[in-house]
Amino acid sequence: MYILDKKLKIRLFFLSLIFPISLGLIGLFKTINLHNITTLYITIAGILTGILINFICYNKKTFTILLYRTPIPLAFAVLIWWISNIFFENLYALLFAIGGLLLGLWVNNEITKPLHFYKIKKRILAIIYIFFSIITINYFIKFPAINILLGIIAGNYLSIRAMSNYKVELQINNSFIQGSLYTSIILFITTSISFIIAIYDINNSITLVNSILHTSVNKTTLIILVISGSVFIVILQYFITLFTAKTMLQVWKTKRFGRYLIKVNK
Repeated sequence: MYILDKKLKIRLFFLSLIFPISLGLIGLFKTINLHNITTLYITIAGILTGILINFICYNKKTFTILLYRTPIPLAFAVLIWWISNIFFENLYALLFAIGGLLLGLWVNNEITKPLHFYKIKKRILAIIYIFFSIITINYFIKFPAINILLGIIAGNYLSIRAMSNYKVELQINNSFIQGSLYTSIILFITTSISFIIAIYDINNSITLVNSILHTSVNKTTLIILVISGSVFIVILQYFITLFTAKTMLQVWKTKRFGRYLIKVNK
């Protein structure tokens, strides 16, 4: 049996709130102009989805299995769906995407068997992270702030990877810093691209921001909001990734070694 110390419990509780609150707010903002009951249902669905993601992230075995089996099938499904949408209607494109998912599952089963999931080369991980960043920003109306959530998943992965690969504290810290810097750099690139798109199509960008914030902004205000918001979320991405990695490393260590270090009185 293991016991988490008070500070670690607080840090873990903070992390456990991020996904439910974020996905609940996304559901609220995306449906706020619809019927009140529909908005309520979608918001609750977002919160429940966040709780489910928490369960996946903080259960080491489930997290490993899903993350190990997800990238290749999802990549096949999304890429085939995007290509099919150019030539076919949505229904046929969806069928092609399902075929791509099945093909990806087969390919994943064939080529990933010999690999140890937490010993995959960093350059491969970098490509996987870029791909999921593109998917996330494309799905959430090209709003890069949502990619911060990927930093939490990346931090969780880094914590387990550190336990599997590194024994020296300095190596672990360097790994966490490198991973956090990388997630921040990718977010900086995506926010820069989003900024260029927003300025290029300034009128539609203003309309979109007005619909989300339910207020009226002009071109100057929009540019200030985008620049200040971009700087803030890039910095936040670094710290949230690092915070997650360090917190979850303590959690995994406590679960693994706690029974040897703490004697629980019955």
